[in-house]
Amino acid sequence: METDGTLVPIGTTFSPATKSCRSHSEAERRRRQRINGHLATLRSLLPATARMDKATLLGEVVRHVRELRGQADDVATAAVPGERDEVGVEKESAAETWDGRMRAWVCCADRPGLMAELSRAVGSAKARAVRAEMTTVGGRTRSVLELEMVGGIATDGEDVRSGVQAALREVLLADGPDLADRFKRQRLSARFGNAAGFDS
Repeated sequence: METDGTLVPIGTTFSPATKSCRSHSEAERRRRQRINGHLATLRSLLPATARMDKATLLGEVVRHVRELRGQADDVATAAVPGERDEVGVEKESAAETWDGRMRAWVCCADRPGLMAELSRAVGSAKARAVRAEMTTVGGRTRSVLELEMVGGIATDGEDVRSGVQAALREVLLADGPDLADRFKRQRLSARFGNAAGFDS
């Protein structure tokens, strides 16, 4: 019989202290095996960690988990479209002197040509988009626009803000019965329809 690298004759009895030490050693060996197994799993989950020591690997895991948590927070706070239609406009800076920049958002049902309509509405209010973000989920869309005024800047911007909001609200209200016909896509172009003998 062999224990801890030394041969022990069969039939030898061990004192309680020796048995306790042996069971402790076995428990410690199993614990190290579990830790090493989990470290191997972590190495397989992260790129370029095959040659890292344990402390460096754990540091890299902590960094990666924090990065993933930040990405998850960003996704959770992203502007996800809601179920109801809404329009909002606010000045970007809270300073007393307005710099002519504002932030507008529109949440509505997605439809073809919506961005072109929003662009025309913003232009009609003497503004232009300098940045746009769109999120579309399940047929609903939320567009967030960073706008700046074209030409002169009003003193407080309140009349401009209300003008942009009214123009964007018109886009929401433009979903009358002819909207579906206006954006209906042709199945065949006139060129292909006539070539195939169909009337367009």
